[in-house]
Amino acid sequence: MRVEPHPAYQPIQDAMASRVSGAQYGDPAAAGPALLQIVDAENPPLRVLFGSQPVGLVKHLYAQRLQTWTDWEHDSHATQG
Repeated sequence: MRVEPHPAYQPIQDAMASRVSGAQYGDPAAAGPALLQIVDAENPPLRVLFGSQPVGLVKHLYAQRLQTWTDWEHDSHATQG
């Protein structure tokens, strides 16, 4: 039995579909060697991103966060007393 989506949720569904439609997925076969290199590393990272798209998104997100923290650094230090 198929349930029809409620029209009130259509804008959310459209927004999610547009985000997924532009996604660029990496080659799953390339993940194996990359993962083995990480596992075999002397000092492996706690977290790692696979694919070019996540790297770009995360760099942008963290750049924004760093800028926000810099902008409010004076207030952060002010709480020291």
